[in-house]
Amino acid sequence: MSEPTVQKTDCGQAMADEADESRRETIVVVTGASGGIGAAICAALSADGHVVVAQFASNRAQAERLARVVSVRGGTCVPVQADLTTHDGLVAVVDTVTKQLASRSGARLAALVNNAALMQGPSLSAATFETFDAFVHLNVRAPFFLIQALSTMMTAGASIVNISSASAHIASGGDPIYAMTKSAVESLTRNLAIELGANGIRVNGVIPGYTDNGHPMFQDPAARQYMGEMSVLGDVASPSTVADAVTFLVSDAAARTTGSFIDVSAGMTLRPRRTGAAGVRSTRS
Repeated sequence: MSEPTVQKTDCGQAMADEADESRRETIVVVTGASGGIGAAICAALSADGHVVVAQFASNRAQAERLARVVSVRGGTCVPVQADLTTHDGLVAVVDTVTKQLASRSGARLAALVNNAALMQGPSLSAATFETFDAFVHLNVRAPFFLIQALSTMMTAGASIVNISSASAHIASGGDPIYAMTKSAVESLTRNLAIELGANGIRVNGVIPGYTDNGHPMFQDPAARQYMGEMSVLGDVASPSTVADAVTFLVSDAAARTTGSFIDVSAGMTLRPRRTGAAGVRSTRS
């Protein structure tokens, strides 16, 4: 006697498709992965089950340490050294993603996190063509062209997260170029949310305030006091604060969120910078 044929209902097929989708490996790309915030983002996304392609510019020791930590915790982190201010550097990241997708059957590119940035730029009087271009190339041009290339590898449900800064919302006489580039990143986020939304790709941003990324200035009492006074809640954030916001925006919990920003600046964006304040560097001898 032959076995009866079981017909899948539409609901049953949908459930099966969802199960297949959940079993597919997901790849995420994080730039600036060797810094404090970038490393925290990589660790958090790995903990959520993603394979992490971690771009770094020069700190190979820190990138390899991150890969080891992720591996010990049962995850996979693929470091890629690339200078994102150059065409070749951008190509190196894209090529690494292409190879990872090809080597992992059924894998999909789930997210891109544009975190790499130059900080603490020159004042108006001290700026040169070279320093201006360096900030714009890394902080604005690199995210733009990474999105251009990697979004073509994404399918509906994928997420792009751009890391902005409270500096985009606070006037500062001492750091105009950095602030300007982060304003550009926010404009890019809103505009591409519309363009890529047609493909089901979400584009959002995170707005950190002062965040202890391991820089020596966070150990300077005067500098830390200055930074803490800039926020409503006081003190400075830890990198995990930014990472938590990123993991939410990458996750399915944010499936209906696009063109939006999560502000984790502890209220820095709610009020203007102190009168006459030239920036945190003015507190250091």
